[in-house]
Amino acid sequence: MFWNKKLSLTLVLTLFLPTMSLALSDSWTSRTDMPTPRRGMSAAVLDGKIYVIGGNPDKTGGLKTVEAYDPATNTWTTKSPMSVARGGLGISVVNGKIYAIGGMTNPSGSYNTVEEYDPVTDRWTRKADMPTRRFGLSTSVVNGKIYAIGGQGSWPNVVSKVEEYDPATDTWTEKRPMQTARAHLSTCVVNGKIYAIGGVLEYPEIASIVEEYDPVANTWRKKADMPTARTFLATSVLNGRIYAMGGSTTDPDGPPMSIVEEYDPATDTWTAKADMLTARGHLAAGTVNGKIYAIGGTTGGFPWPLTSIVEEYDPGLPPPDFNGDGTVDITDLLRLIDSWGQDDPLVDMAPPLGDGIVDIQDLEHLMSYWEQTPDDPTLITHWALDETEGIIAQDGIGGNAAYIIGDPLWLPDGGMVNGAIQLDGVDDCAVSGPMPNLAEGPFSAVTWIKGGVPGQGVLSQMAVANWLCTDPSDGTLMTELKSAGEDGCSLGSETVITDDDWHRIGLVWDGLYRTLYVDGVAVTEDTQNGLEGSSNGLYIGAGQMMQPGTYFSGLIDDIRLYNRAVNP
Repeated sequence: MFWNKKLSLTLVLTLFLPTMSLALSDSWTSRTDMPTPRRGMSAAVLDGKIYVIGGNPDKTGGLKTVEAYDPATNTWTTKSPMSVARGGLGISVVNGKIYAIGGMTNPSGSYNTVEEYDPVTDRWTRKADMPTRRFGLSTSVVNGKIYAIGGQGSWPNVVSKVEEYDPATDTWTEKRPMQTARAHLSTCVVNGKIYAIGGVLEYPEIASIVEEYDPVANTWRKKADMPTARTFLATSVLNGRIYAMGGSTTDPDGPPMSIVEEYDPATDTWTAKADMLTARGHLAAGTVNGKIYAIGGTTGGFPWPLTSIVEEYDPGLPPPDFNGDGTVDITDLLRLIDSWGQDDPLVDMAPPLGDGIVDIQDLEHLMSYWEQTPDDPTLITHWALDETEGIIAQDGIGGNAAYIIGDPLWLPDGGMVNGAIQLDGVDDCAVSGPMPNLAEGPFSAVTWIKGGVPGQGVLSQMAVANWLCTDPSDGTLMTELKSAGEDGCSLGSETVITDDDWHRIGLVWDGLYRTLYVDGVAVTEDTQNGLEGSSNGLYIGAGQMMQPGTYFSGLIDDIRLYNRAVNP
């Protein structure tokens, strides 16, 4: 009886609701103000919280202040202050520690000071000084190393300097400078590349320049200019795209703006997005759980009136492709029906987002995508593995191609979704470039496989963990991606995936629960206090250290990585 009702409802919805539509738009919302109004501070995200550090209380002077914002509770907490008061500094996170670099208290001078903050002990420690004193710089992290970029040693002299800091050895190395010297720019990382955006050139000239830095090759190249030239802006990465917010455009001392522009590194294009509610310059920003937070800054030109305003940016509703197969169809509709009237965060997508019930709004959202292949901004990597020849597996989303090692076979018609790659279990695999640090928020890794034997890797992160692999004892699905703390442990299932049948397997992390899926069923689940984070590249068809015996022997097809939880 129940199944008949379910089938009837499905038929009705399929026949009569495809014409329903739901407006999807990006939007800003006010959140709790930061306790200390300030400008020229910097921010970093760690364990789901945004740490806002330093800044200037007025046109001169510096602050030691450290305040942490928790978006989940919309609350602020005061932390131990830095040893050295300063604004115009750079902030970055490596291995659970925050590094505060450079800065100034007076435009006529600057610091090369480096301090390390441990959030567990709430203590600061001095580290090796940066070789070049400067403020108005920006810092970004790739492969565990911090790159300090641009800035000025004293007003108004700007620099193109790039220096690399290795926290593991507490040492600095000079790198190739930017093509264009500038200060008060902003930098972000996407797929292992650093993007240096905007800034001020020789005073008072404002830049729209975008340059891309490849730390591996130690090279810079010009990219598409930002549509709106500006300095004292903030940038943050969401869904593999860079959002440039606020800043000043007519003059470094001029009035701020509310303009937001989105840059897609994969296509080298810019798109206008919804303006901030409050025009601001000298602000900071951070991304947590799919939302961007624009924090503090100034609401006017010189002498720069301060604000403590916090605004949250929501890029819009994700497409209702609940199982992450690239199409909104009957499988997704049945998943929604299963949760009808319930509080299911995976399906409860429509506005008001997360209202605690799956209802007609969520149904309208799904039907507006019916039988479409949506442009899903949360799909950050897609190796379709449909090639017919060659040594490259193309990424259809982010441009992060995987390079073939060994001599695997391309099977153009041999996969579950078009083609597949066949690996020999001896030395065949594929290797990608650096990845975004997916463990900073919810993510999913999903793929089809056929074959394999116990103890082999399907998808792993270099020298970090096997994300999806087979248990060495019995060939069941397991993952070794775990918390970095003492409670971290592998997660194994009782479901054998080495039986030479096709299986769609997945690892899903929603920020608390770690779940393994086989063929649409959650086969095991536990909780972890965070996951090991890294931007290292991935191995397709090999263990994390590429040890003999960990190479996969079988077929792999259609690998998808999302920065949200799906239900594969």
